[in-house]
Amino acid sequence: MTKTNVKLVLILLFLLLVFFFSCTEDLPSEIEKYQELTENLQRTLNEGIVKYRGIGISAAVIIPGQEMWTGVAGVSHGTTRITSDMVFSAGSITKMFTAATILQLIEDERLNLNDPLHQWLPDFSHIDNTITVKQLLNHTNGIYNITEHPDIWEELIGNSGRIWAIEELIRTYILTPYFARGTGWHYSNTGYLLLRMLIREATDSSITEQYRNRFFIPLGMTSSYLAIDDRMPPNVAHGWFDLDNDGDYDDLTQIPMAAFYSGAGGGVFCTAAELAIWARALLHEKNVLGETILAEMLDFHSPCPGEPMVSGYGLGVMRFEPAILNGLNVWGHGGNAPGYAAGCLYLPDYGVSIGFMDNTEEGNAMSTLNDLLEILIDYLER
Repeated sequence: MTKTNVKLVLILLFLLLVFFFSCTEDLPSEIEKYQELTENLQRTLNEGIVKYRGIGISAAVIIPGQEMWTGVAGVSHGTTRITSDMVFSAGSITKMFTAATILQLIEDERLNLNDPLHQWLPDFSHIDNTITVKQLLNHTNGIYNITEHPDIWEELIGNSGRIWAIEELIRTYILTPYFARGTGWHYSNTGYLLLRMLIREATDSSITEQYRNRFFIPLGMTSSYLAIDDRMPPNVAHGWFDLDNDGDYDDLTQIPMAAFYSGAGGGVFCTAAELAIWARALLHEKNVLGETILAEMLDFHSPCPGEPMVSGYGLGVMRFEPAILNGLNVWGHGGNAPGYAAGCLYLPDYGVSIGFMDNTEEGNAMSTLNDLLEILIDYLER
């Protein structure tokens, strides 16, 4: 190549570089785009707490390759603002931890999905003792849901300081089954209370020890607790509920909740960030369960009558109805407890994990979730 040709090539390369940088200098960088996303997410929380008449919200989002985003809006009580380190009740999201414990015990060959109840637990009236562990996990057992008993809430609220043994609660409020085992589907807290009893029997230890040693400590979920068994931290977001049906929320910290958390359901308190961490570990990184048993967990039974938000239920994991979440494929679990609502969500098509917590029973601010999802998907598909 002659010197003249070399000079021409160098000039052309220089012009190409000038053209490239002149075309890209106005495009936002990935850092700038993510910064814009986080600002939009926070703005959505701020607007949502007003638009949906919520009290307090805490949210967390983990996008692969990005640092976790956390955001809050509203108050815990009085002028005390919600902070990202405040813990809320996760309600029935507790079922995910119960199910994962059972499935790890199955991997350890200490249990089997087809084990019948009578192999582990005493007999209860109105409960078929041949119901299997799997049928408890996916709500195909037909067992009456004691939290639907017409008298139970009067007792749990009216005698709220009482600590119930699970066995006593089941014997007191169990009624006839909805259907014969394996012939239908009905969401049943009773089935998961039986699973808690089974874990105690199989491990000779408490549920708290199992959750803590299997999940909370290994995953760095240092703000996660099980009510009743654990000493709760001072930074619990106050839960709000209309106790006297006068149209105004009441601060539930004025009454003890031992009766509810000792057996009726839920139990785990944690931060929104820890719900996102849990969803990522279980469903994205897949380092909680082995491949085979995780596939069992995500084998969704459908339909799920009586639960319009759920299009399928696996072993302690919901597949949410896409129509209610912007048409998206979403796995995880929802949770409600007196004064709280929560969501632990995973978007398998995007690898995104979300924790969302609200300190009202009705979960008014949960409506903000769809607004957050819309902003997230716009960012991810750009």
